[in-house]
Amino acid sequence: MTSQQYQPTTEDLKRWERLDELGMTAMCGTPMSDEEYEHKLQSVIDGSCFTKYLNKILKQKQELQDRLKGIEQTEQMLRAKIAEFQNQKAS
Repeated sequence: MTSQQYQPTTEDLKRWERLDELGMTAMCGTPMSDEEYEHKLQSVIDGSCFTKYLNKILKQKQELQDRLKGIEQTEQMLRAKIAEFQNQKAS
């Protein structure tokens, strides 16, 4: 069994160098226009982005509370049915 060590070619090295360059400035999603960037920056400065996020969180909270209320009603119904069946068995 011989062990050969991989030797990258000049093309490999150039390609890796280019990938490293791109990786330094890589970002996810589509690039923002200058106007979009200014708008987002201004929303952080004036705090409106936090208000928008709070409203989103409050909406999610309300949806979860409504869902929990439905689950609690189902729980009460099931407990009542279980108690009804246990009373029938005891009789």
